[in-house]
Amino acid sequence: MVGELPSLPFEDEAFDLALCSHFLFLYSAHFNYDFHLRSVKEMLRVARELRIFPLLTLMLEKSPHLIRLIDELSIEGYHVEIHPAGYELQQGGNEVMVIKKPAI
Repeated sequence: MVGELPSLPFEDEAFDLALCSHFLFLYSAHFNYDFHLRSVKEMLRVARELRIFPLLTLMLEKSPHLIRLIDELSIEGYHVEIHPAGYELQQGGNEVMVIKKPAI
């Protein structure tokens, strides 16, 4: 099955975990905030938990979308945390965002 963000061809909660590696945040200059938000929500539609790594842009800076996304998801009841990744491909790129759906 082939799909692409921000629209995936999977059933709701088809997966326990979704992982987005080296795409969102990394390409913040190429994809706007709305694309990031829609993509995150789509991955959370198909999985109960989402992890995104790294949180840096290609310029090795924190994504300008990061804080706004955390704030918006938190307001909507999602549980959002930043954890050390134990892995660093880019200098300073050693954190992973973990997002869990709100308890029903």
